[in-house]
Amino acid sequence: MKIIPIFEPYLYAVAYPEEYEIVWNVEMYDYFEEDEIGKIDEFQRLFTLWSNPHYLYEFFKDNAYYLNTEYWLRNKNQFTNLPNITKNKAHKFEEKIEKQISNLDTLFQPLDDNITVPPNVSNTKSKYGWLRVYAIKIDDNKYLVTGGAIKLTNEMKDHPITKTELKKLEIVRNFLIERCIIDSDSYEDYLYELTI
Repeated sequence: MKIIPIFEPYLYAVAYPEEYEIVWNVEMYDYFEEDEIGKIDEFQRLFTLWSNPHYLYEFFKDNAYYLNTEYWLRNKNQFTNLPNITKNKAHKFEEKIEKQISNLDTLFQPLDDNITVPPNVSNTKSKYGWLRVYAIKIDDNKYLVTGGAIKLTNEMKDHPITKTELKKLEIVRNFLIERCIIDSDSYEDYLYELTI
């Protein structure tokens, strides 16, 4: 697992190795070049997928069951429009993150809706429509992206993809805690150690 700067010193993302099958499964090989597998970070991987019409069409086709649930019916979108709408939302979401990069605390909220302000090394989410970017809050205005998803259910535990995202959040959070990375200083020290 590597940590890649996206918009330093505010936003970073995890790059999972190729053997990490919950990220780099056989299906992903259709959407990335061989030399990208296991090397690109989660931020780039997400927005690449969310801008790929073929991926989006297959995703919504494979998850058609979830589109008939109360969570989705309130969106009132036609299935044929979802890939295009999602691609446009992804583009706007990425722009929004870039525009607010020096004020990420306004974009990322605690994953647990019962918490109002996320403490350091806690799970967070940023959302735009049904798109989610999940990250660990390192410190004020500093986040480490662990993954993301097209959210199809009200509860993350109710869909395999968001359930996997919960696992990734916990794996990365535990990785940070085990190395005593609890704030910006310890995070910067760790990044320095990676470059030696």
